[in-house]
Amino acid sequence: MLREFCIILLLTMIGVAYSLVGRLSPLVGVGPELEAGEIHLADAQALNAIWVVTGGIKKFEGSHIPEALLLDEDDWDTGLFELMDAWLIKPRPIVIYCESESCDTSKRIAKRLRQSLPSAEIYSLKGGRGAWQE
Repeated sequence: MLREFCIILLLTMIGVAYSLVGRLSPLVGVGPELEAGEIHLADAQALNAIWVVTGGIKKFEGSHIPEALLLDEDDWDTGLFELMDAWLIKPRPIVIYCESESCDTSKRIAKRLRQSLPSAEIYSLKGGRGAWQE
């Protein structure tokens, strides 16, 4: 009886170890990798998304993802019309990003855009522009 108990315990421990190492079971105390509305760079690239950079014109002129559109909160209407024009011609998912992962502007803009374009698929890029540069 002790032998059977040890075998069952051993098999259980092997299963638990395999699940944790194989990421089949979430680790206790670890939050989700993505927040609601976020997307990884590789997934966004696979979707052939429309890229939207937040921030001012100076940051945009300095550096941005190729073919990205500028959507500045201070000039919302102009940026929104450009984005709508691109999206209406060829509807694709929209991915908003800002300069760094700690920047919450992309999440705020994504939320605002979801209200303006409720039928569009809108995400914020996990990691910001830094994800693109890695």
